[in-house]
Amino acid sequence: MRTRIAALAAACALALAACTSIPTSGPVSEGTGEVEGAEPIVPFAEGPQIGDSVNATVSGFIQATAAGFASDFSVAREYLTVPARNQWDPLAQVTVYDSGALTPDYDEGAGKVVYSVPVAAWLDDAGRMVEAEAGTQSQLQFEVAQDVGAQWRISGLDDGSLLAEATFNRVFLPVSLVFASADGTTVVPELRWLPQTNVATWAARELVAGPSPWLANAVTTGFPAGSALAVDSVVVTDGVAAVQLASQSAGTPEQRALAEQQLRLTLTALPGIRDVDVTVAGVPLVAEEADTLTREPVPESVAAVFIDGRLGLWDGDELLVVPDAVGALPAGSDELATSYDGTRVAFRVDRDRIVVSDALAGGAPDLIPAEDAGRAQGTMEVTTMVEGADLVAPSFDRYGWVWTAPAVDPDGVTAVAEDGTVMELDARWLAGRVIEEVVPSRDGARVLVVSRAGNQTVAEVVEVVRSEAGEPLSIGEPLQVGANLGRAIDAIWVDDLTVALLGTSSGDESAPLWLVSVGGRTTEDAAVPDAVSISARHGDRSITLVSRDGTVRERAGTGWSQIATGVDELAYAG
Repeated sequence: MRTRIAALAAACALALAACTSIPTSGPVSEGTGEVEGAEPIVPFAEGPQIGDSVNATVSGFIQATAAGFASDFSVAREYLTVPARNQWDPLAQVTVYDSGALTPDYDEGAGKVVYSVPVAAWLDDAGRMVEAEAGTQSQLQFEVAQDVGAQWRISGLDDGSLLAEATFNRVFLPVSLVFASADGTTVVPELRWLPQTNVATWAARELVAGPSPWLANAVTTGFPAGSALAVDSVVVTDGVAAVQLASQSAGTPEQRALAEQQLRLTLTALPGIRDVDVTVAGVPLVAEEADTLTREPVPESVAAVFIDGRLGLWDGDELLVVPDAVGALPAGSDELATSYDGTRVAFRVDRDRIVVSDALAGGAPDLIPAEDAGRAQGTMEVTTMVEGADLVAPSFDRYGWVWTAPAVDPDGVTAVAEDGTVMELDARWLAGRVIEEVVPSRDGARVLVVSRAGNQTVAEVVEVVRSEAGEPLSIGEPLQVGANLGRAIDAIWVDDLTVALLGTSSGDESAPLWLVSVGGRTTEDAAVPDAVSISARHGDRSITLVSRDGTVRERAGTGWSQIATGVDELAYAG
């Protein structure tokens, strides 16, 4: 103890000396403008002390484990017996628990210490997160024994590590691994949670290993099977990450170009990295950088609207509608969607037809101000794409396909091309549920399915297997996302890794708004009390709500700002 106090006093003296060296006068100098990434905060690790009790030994081990992600877990292993330290795999799984004190239960007769842990999330050995529902408890058991020196040590434990949520957020970093869509044009990210210490190495290793099974058939990667790092360390010097690949990692010229882009886009998104230098067997992977990958399409700032029984546009300033001669909406029209090129809209009629119209194809010049509109002449022409009982709201993907599904007793989802080609995509895992929403991601490689199983809302993301021409061929097995979700009435993609679900409200209560990270955590925000639909361009700051009384609101700081009135529905592309 005296030694630690002396060390702390010395550190304080050095800190004070450093403060006295800060200049207080002289000319102002211009800096470089470059800020290096901050080093991660590493929890303090202390080995076992002589005479530690059983509980002190186990709690000391848990604390030392948190520091192990910045080292080799050597201090944590000091708490284990020799056989246990040789067998324990701390990276097999990380259990993240709600921050707070853990109370152990020591069974002296059985030589076991048991913790009941309130779980927030789990991570597997590749950094894939599974979020836990509120109230989830996990039982962790440690067997203890005295060594030859009569000191308590842990003799038996499950593989994996236990981290408090506050500690987890300091030592782990969310990393987007970049893959490509089936046509090789668009970035498709997969979120992983990786230790901040040596995060570039972790990210490169997982990227080279490839996408998770649930996404693998919907994306392409430039790393052939068997690819690996030649040196299991990515060294960052002056902002440049040096990645050395093994010889089997070099594929065709097209694969090498894609692999370089994947590494560059993945690693330069990390703190302190601005470029990459990729070599294979000591030779540059590519002679010249290519830029064939683009980010997901962002909807234009113009949205389609339903207003007073007419189809129209909101251009961010004015509400416009189709001329009187185009006609009114068919009776029973709802659930508006807009194509990414702005030439078509889709909507539902009487809940049993999905129709499309190109009445907005000409844009604003062909429309009139809503206040100048007269009496619509008849009913506008539409083309029926899908017929069926109780259909889900339509959505567009970036290839122009319209997606829907039967809400009750579904066995799959339906996608329809502009030319009328229909693809019925099997999804028997939906049997027995009620589908609420089917929304393709903007990159086209995934689709969000929100369903209800009994009283439970289930949000899932599945891969979309496509031909190179963009034709959807099948959808995969679901990845459940989100936790603690209530009844949802609308859902959208906010960006390439985030979906938003709008809940219901009663009375003056604000409707819940859940933001769900695909592969991450769920946060709950508040919409407005009477919100009935939601749309967005890019990012949660662009979310737009339509209320039951026709008021349109968009994000403004921590609240919502009114931007239009009299609107029945509003939809940006998607």
